[in-house]
Amino acid sequence: MTLHSKREGIEKPQERESMWFAEDAILWSSALRKLGVTAGITARSHGSMAGSHHPLAEQAENRAALARRLGFDAVVRAKQVHGRDVAYVTAAVEPWPIADALWTDRPGVLLGIAAADCVPVLVADPRGPIGAAHAGWLGTSLEVVRALVDAMVAGGASRDGLVASIGPSIGPCCYTIDAERAEAVRERIGPDALETRDGKTYFDLWSANAAQLRAAGVREVEVARICTLSGGADLWSYRGRGPDGKYGTQLGFIGRPRLKAAVP
Repeated sequence: MTLHSKREGIEKPQERESMWFAEDAILWSSALRKLGVTAGITARSHGSMAGSHHPLAEQAENRAALARRLGFDAVVRAKQVHGRDVAYVTAAVEPWPIADALWTDRPGVLLGIAAADCVPVLVADPRGPIGAAHAGWLGTSLEVVRALVDAMVAGGASRDGLVASIGPSIGPCCYTIDAERAEAVRERIGPDALETRDGKTYFDLWSANAAQLRAAGVREVEVARICTLSGGADLWSYRGRGPDGKYGTQLGFIGRPRLKAAVP
């Protein structure tokens, strides 16, 4: 799915089929895999990766196990606050930087974005930096993905060479917001991604982030089109939590593997 922003006065192209696929209990981005990048999102079977409803030590071990499985030393995380700040990282650090987007130009660094309905947005230059953003309703209205693209370009990425993939999140089928949030969205990014049905306002996070990526100059935008609430995949959903209110969080991830040393 590739969308241009109407606010930019650019024609909106047609959607295309999702290229995300399931393999080894992980959902993967096909577009980013073609670039030689490791990018996808974990499923519930990997356990919760973040949040307050599971023991922190258990979640840290789940992240460590994922990194080992994917061939990386660790998952590099940020303290996500639903904003638009972007952090450049080269390794896992404590305390985590306060940011909702991360980027790196180092092979061997696995970036992780926690999400249980919010959108994980994964971005890669074919031969350069990679990045990841966390975009809920607030981050989307603050255009966190545009901030990420601008930071990556300032760090050496080719703007018109970037490929982005919008991972599984709550979809336009299910995501309703109240009147106050809807008004904030209209004021910040316009009404294009809002729709009123049955007296409720639905926010299409997928099209809003795709439009922002296109407006930022990204040449290819892939959309998983998998709803965490109703899409049928084995994914955690904040809005799909049980009667006890507990839920888990999956991890959107992207990393460029280290080059293997040549055998003499």
